[in-house]
Amino acid sequence: MKPTIIDADSGRELWTAIECATFSGTARGTFTSYAGRGRAPVPVAKHHGLTLWDSDEIRKWTAERQAAKAED
Repeated sequence: MKPTIIDADSGRELWTAIECATFSGTARGTFTSYAGRGRAPVPVAKHHGLTLWDSDEIRKWTAERQAAKAED
């Protein structure tokens, strides 16, 4: 089973740091470090101790990072 967190107001899927890290190809600690230093999208919510990010923002951020790497 893989539960999904959906924001009731916007209908958007929300991801934990682990899900963000997995999608972006980083370690969880690296992702949270990026987020803490403003190098990744800001979290949109906290729920039962979980910090959550908008999955659409993480997809966009990851695409931008990959495009920047391709230009190097």
